[in-house]
Amino acid sequence: MLNQDELLQEVASLKHARRRRITTSAELSKSDEVFFITGGKALIRENAVFKSGLDSTQTFTAGDSIYLAAVLSKRSRDWNFTVHEPLDVIAVEGAAVREAVMTSGFLVNEIIRNSVTRIFNVPQRENATFEDRFLRHFRKVAHRSSHKSGACIYRIGDASGGLYLIEEGSVYLTTLRNAKFATLKETDFFGEASLISASTHTKNAFAETDCSLLLVTPEAVEAEVKRETALVRLVLRNILSVLELMNQLRFSHLNSTNFKGLY
Repeated sequence: MLNQDELLQEVASLKHARRRRITTSAELSKSDEVFFITGGKALIRENAVFKSGLDSTQTFTAGDSIYLAAVLSKRSRDWNFTVHEPLDVIAVEGAAVREAVMTSGFLVNEIIRNSVTRIFNVPQRENATFEDRFLRHFRKVAHRSSHKSGACIYRIGDASGGLYLIEEGSVYLTTLRNAKFATLKETDFFGEASLISASTHTKNAFAETDCSLLLVTPEAVEAEVKRETALVRLVLRNILSVLELMNQLRFSHLNSTNFKGLY
């Protein structure tokens, strides 16, 4: 569904994409572009991204992206990279990336938008429009479940059950060391990362209050993703990796672990 190499080959042939070799960090911030790395290595100090007090280095290699979240949100490019080895990249014009996402299907569009919001730690808004469209689209295949306050919905390592939408109540997510890092409320959704990038959950999910959830199977989500263009699927795969990196950076000091970057 989201094979990186296959997607990169398709995207490289697009009108607004071109293969380039980057030799200096200055080339990364000159224009409104997203860079999908196919070879080489770039480095960034963790404190340049998030002031956690740690001093580790994040490494970016083939399969990673640079400035995807910034381009999608039209934010400034604040991360300062060091090009350790010349980077072979597929550079895609920012306007083309944003247009592709804006015209994507409602489910994938919302997953990408929600991921960008979480990456920049912007307070979530209730999204009744998405909930209405979600219910209309998945009413026949969604499974409703109820969970009491404090109940575990899934744990790290559990097989992915699907995409969860919160109908009522709230849910919180924790890391391996049970560090709480996100609270989600009505009309928010969760569980999408395990569907796209892994076969098992990488976070714990608990009911913060009594809650009602709607669950859409992995097969139904996959059918939605397969309808998208190669560029949108590549953006989806990579934006979820960026979100995972930011979660790791924010809570690596709690887990006493340094992580490889996927930005």
